[in-house]
Amino acid sequence: MSEVLLAIEGDIRVDPERLDRITDELADDLREINGLVITKPASAAGDAKSTAAVEIGQLLASGGALGTAAWVIRDVIYKFLDRTRATSITVKNGDREVTIVRPADKQVEDVVERLRDVLNDD
Repeated sequence: MSEVLLAIEGDIRVDPERLDRITDELADDLREINGLVITKPASAAGDAKSTAAVEIGQLLASGGALGTAAWVIRDVIYKFLDRTRATSITVKNGDREVTIVRPADKQVEDVVERLRDVLNDD
């Protein structure tokens, strides 16, 4: 069974307690996906002040459902990014990786304005 690393990146000023809390929230969200097992990496265990997990929240995902659950995982990550205001989540599998970035508020506003223009009945 392969393991995939999920790294939550946020504002560098985020406090360790909040990062730990939102990392646990993402873990709980991902555990709702059947066949997916979510754990914290061994390096994140113990005193958070002495680990790299202080700057970046990390989770390991494993299970037979990884490939087939890609769409659901993506949806969970997008909702998480929006809810927590984290900057991005990088998913790594060996030397392959993808970073899912939360759109900036300005980008969302621009899309809403363009959508209003498209939907306007002038």
